[in-house]
Amino acid sequence: MATTGTFQESTDTQPMDRASAVRTMLAGGLIAAALDLTFAFTFYWPQGARPVRTLQFIASGLLGPGSYGWGLASATLGAFFHFFICVCAAGIYYLVSRRFAFLTRRWALAGAIFGILVYVAMHYVVIPLSAIKPHPMKVGNIIGELFSHVFFVGMVIAYAASRAAHHIRSSGTT
Repeated sequence: MATTGTFQESTDTQPMDRASAVRTMLAGGLIAAALDLTFAFTFYWPQGARPVRTLQFIASGLLGPGSYGWGLASATLGAFFHFFICVCAAGIYYLVSRRFAFLTRRWALAGAIFGILVYVAMHYVVIPLSAIKPHPMKVGNIIGELFSHVFFVGMVIAYAASRAAHHIRSSGTT
């Protein structure tokens, strides 16, 4: 009976700890997306880009230039895409961090590097493959976006992965 109790205890806690880690990573991805969007809204506002237009630009990656004529529908789709991409990035970081523990132990450094990698992937892979016509960016915009990707995307996601790893380590599950 003790063995059964121990077995039940083990199987009961393992899913809860993994679920806690998944919730932590989901929160990290959502927070990163919210911070990055807030940055974009405030950074590009003086350049004439309003929040709805920024979100429509994101949606235009799939919809093309017609996105700007769809009003709030394409803005909502753009918000969904942005949050989805950040949550996927958080999931990827978390899965890789399970294999390479230094990604959670040295989360600030690893997060900064990850933020740069996300920026590079978005600007040199995703955007060129999308319906958006790539155009040269101003140096100030590149610096601003790199800042956002390092501090608001990479480091936030890496910190969330570090917290998720802590949940798993402290429970003794793998």
